[in-house]
Amino acid sequence: MKAAIPTNDGLFMASSFEDAKGFLVMNIELGKVIKEEMIGSKPGRNSTAGNVFDLLKDCTAVLTGKITDVSKSILEKRNISVIASHDSIITNVIMNYLEHEVGKTADNCCCP
Repeated sequence: MKAAIPTNDGLFMASSFEDAKGFLVMNIELGKVIKEEMIGSKPGRNSTAGNVFDLLKDCTAVLTGKITDVSKSILEKRNISVIASHDSIITNVIMNYLEHEVGKTADNCCCP
């Protein structure tokens, strides 16, 4: 699974999805981040929005704070979940997401 966080510096989540200069993309397996990479610099405001969404085509989730309804709709049409985060520190956002994902796996367990 791949999850992306909009960021301008790799340390803090961008104030909004649309204002991010790039994305920190994490490969996650068995509840652990196995690889992180920064992808693309977001094209300028005059470019087509499709380019931004193409950067995220391999992702299954975007972790973000603010996002417009239009951007959220485009991501969801591409089968990319939008997960709200209220923390701005990327390490905290990642930890919260991993805890959430582990919780989902535990809920599906048939064992006591």
